[in-house]
Amino acid sequence: MIVGKMVKLGILMGSASALAPSLALAQIVEDAAEQPIEGIEEIIVTAQKREESLQDVPISIAVLGDQALEDRGVNSVADLIGGAVPSLRVIPFAGRSAAVSIGIVAIDATQISRDPTIGVYVDGVYFGRVQGLGTELADVERIEVLRGPQGTLFGRNAVGGALNIVSKKPTGDFGFELGLGTSSFGGFEIDSHLNLPTVAGVSVKLDGIWNKRDGWVENTLGGQSDWYDSERRGLRASAL
Repeated sequence: MIVGKMVKLGILMGSASALAPSLALAQIVEDAAEQPIEGIEEIIVTAQKREESLQDVPISIAVLGDQALEDRGVNSVADLIGGAVPSLRVIPFAGRSAAVSIGIVAIDATQISRDPTIGVYVDGVYFGRVQGLGTELADVERIEVLRGPQGTLFGRNAVGGALNIVSKKPTGDFGFELGLGTSSFGGFEIDSHLNLPTVAGVSVKLDGIWNKRDGWVENTLGGQSDWYDSERRGLRASAL
C-alpha cells in the first residue's frame, strides 16, 4: 500500500514530460477495462418452430441475417442464385421472372400439378409452387436454409430441405427508413419501412417496395416490353 501511494505521489509531483506517458498508460488501461469482451455473436433461429440459438440447433443450417442480405444485395429468393448460400441451387425460368426453381427438378417445375422438393416458408406461410418465388421480399430479418430432409417439421414437400424466411416485426416505436438504389439496365429500387407507435397494445408496420429494370434483349415490336424486363411493386401491412 505504501509503495502504491508513493508512486502516485511521484507522478503528481513529476515533470510534465514524465506525467504524460503515465496518464496515457492509465487511459489505455481504463479504456481496455470498459470495452466488452468480444466473442461469437449469438444468432437466434426458428428452424425447429421455436426460438433457439444457432449453436444449439442439431440441423445442418445456414443463416443470412439482415446485414448479410444487404451486403450481398439479396432482395428476393431469386437473388440467391449468386451463391450467397453454399450448395443452394436456385434457377430462374426464362421469360418468367416471378418463377424460381429451388433444388433439383427433373422436368418443368412450373407445372401446376408438380410439388417442389424444397419447402419455402415466409413468416410461417407455405409457398406451394414456384410461381411467385421471384417476387421481392419486404424488410427481411433473416433467411434460414435448412438442408434436408425436413419433413418432420416442414411437411412432405421438404425432401431436399426448407427455406424459412422471417420478416422484421413491428417495433412499437415510431421510425421511418427509406432505401434507394440503382442497377444495370436502367434499374432502380425504392423501399420504405414505417413503424407506428403502439396504440391499444397493437403495433403496426407498413412496408412498400418498387423495383424496376429494363430487359436484356430489345424487343423490336413497337409498344412492347423488352425481354427479361421486370417491375415489382408491393405494399404490406403487419400488426403485432
